[in-house]
Amino acid sequence: MNTMPRSVNRPVVFEVIGPEQPTLVEAELRYDPADPYAVAVAFLSHGTEVLWVFARDLLIRGVSEPTGDGDVQVFPSLDDDGRAEVGLMLRSPAGQTLMKVPARDVMGFLARSTRSVWPGTESDHLSADKAIAAILVGD
Repeated sequence: MNTMPRSVNRPVVFEVIGPEQPTLVEAELRYDPADPYAVAVAFLSHGTEVLWVFARDLLIRGVSEPTGDGDVQVFPSLDDDGRAEVGLMLRSPAGQTLMKVPARDVMGFLARSTRSVWPGTESDHLSADKAIAAILVGD
């Protein structure tokens, strides 16, 4: 039985680490097989959404080892009680933000995304016509 890959969404809560008290931010991890190499984190605040898109492979690797050297860095961590977390450092011209999320949430999301499109098979899910059209339109 051949099934179509499915989009994966998982609500999560990030703890933003800052100079003052940590802040909790609601977010959603997203995977869309139409863009099979990418994942997105949508941060939800006051009715607005801030979207960060980066390589799914970066998130997969970052669960077990520090990875990334640009705008997005992902690394394993432990909370004060010894529970596994995933750290995320986001950089933009406006500054940088360090945050953490429970590893179980990320692992659950990644498990579902890899069932949808297995790593290494992403190119099988790309449409050349759609990619060319997106380039010509400027998307």
